[in-house]
Amino acid sequence: MSTFRRRLVGAWPHLRAIFVGYHVLAVVVLSLPSAGAMTSDSMWRSANFKADVAGYAGALGSLGVEMTPEELTQRLRAAAFSFAGVRTAIAWPFDRYARLVGARQGWAMFASPQRHPAELHVEIKVEGAWRTIYRPHDESADWRGETMRHNRMRKYAGRFARGFIPKNYDELASWLATEASVDHPQATAVRVRLYRYRSLPPEKVRAGERPAGHYERERTFDAAELRP
Repeated sequence: MSTFRRRLVGAWPHLRAIFVGYHVLAVVVLSLPSAGAMTSDSMWRSANFKADVAGYAGALGSLGVEMTPEELTQRLRAAAFSFAGVRTAIAWPFDRYARLVGARQGWAMFASPQRHPAELHVEIKVEGAWRTIYRPHDESADWRGETMRHNRMRKYAGRFARGFIPKNYDELASWLATEASVDHPQATAVRVRLYRYRSLPPEKVRAGERPAGHYERERTFDAAELRP
């Protein structure tokens, strides 16, 4: 065995320890919230975030710290931008490593709970009366349930509650209406709507209450025109 190889074998435990330590440190640092979500203007303007801040301001008020939601938003925004600057500075030594091994996290996970969800409902009109054929969490209206519960479909439909894009919604509504018209030849019309509501607090959910909401983004189709 050559001198270089003997030195390499002897140094390997130390090199391995350095690499493992670097990797663990990279995981810890890169797991800190990224600047993307915190510095996004759309997040600070969203109804979901404003509702969160109003709740935080109310909680502070109950502790004797009087602060309006607007004042709290300004303080949180300043703190978020300061944190984002620090995070960027300490993360740069690990960014190239994350890109090299494909371990980057490109989206914010659990940034804010969705308190104003919008359910996708599908209805058909039979003999002049509307009947719901798909509604989430309803066994009596579970048309194409396996497809509608697929993780990609749920993710896609869930986006309509946060950032509504008319083109995407219209295309999905048209496809759902076409499929429903084929599966239900007795239908004369198909309607796709979003049911928007505010999530209930835990104590009301445990009491068996159901949230009350309203319909929006209605799209109605003539079933006969949809069938091939």
